[in-house]
Amino acid sequence: MDKKELLVKIGQRIREIRESKGVHQAELARRCERESSWMARIEMGNINSSAYVFYRIATALEVKLEELFKIDP
Repeated sequence: MDKKELLVKIGQRIREIRESKGVHQAELARRCERESSWMARIEMGNINSSAYVFYRIATALEVKLEELFKIDP
């Protein structure tokens, strides 16, 4: 798996968790103190984010950080 594919899979996982909790993309971005377009780019795998960014997303979604990375290799 290359870097782009990994980022896309993580983004899909974030979207899956967000939708399962009934949270809109704009709301998640607000909880992370970011713009909606930023969250869209994360979910599309267009941003290579830091561990801290993923921590903030997990906290905003009220899940453990490891939940964001439960993806198929």
